[in-house]
Amino acid sequence: MLGIRKRDLLSYLAQSDGADANAVARALGVRYSVTAMGLLRLVRQGLATRDRVTEQGAFRYRLSARGQSRLKYLEQRTRNESGPTGNVEPPEMKH
Repeated sequence: MLGIRKRDLLSYLAQSDGADANAVARALGVRYSVTAMGLLRLVRQGLATRDRVTEQGAFRYRLSARGQSRLKYLEQRTRNESGPTGNVEPPEMKH
């Protein structure tokens, strides 16, 4: 796998009580650099939070409330694409 889907990252964070980029990369079977960039994007989009856990600079990532909402939306959309068509509203976006 060369890339990583946003839904995969959100889902992993939802199932963990915080994880660093190395743990996420190993669990999803992708390179560290791909995972670290994906996690940074989630933070910048407000879908995850990160806290520095070591003096060397390691970060722990957690799913934010907005990330939980987005994951729920993505999971509903996936279910609807494989089943009967339904109306799924995207989560509210902040501007």
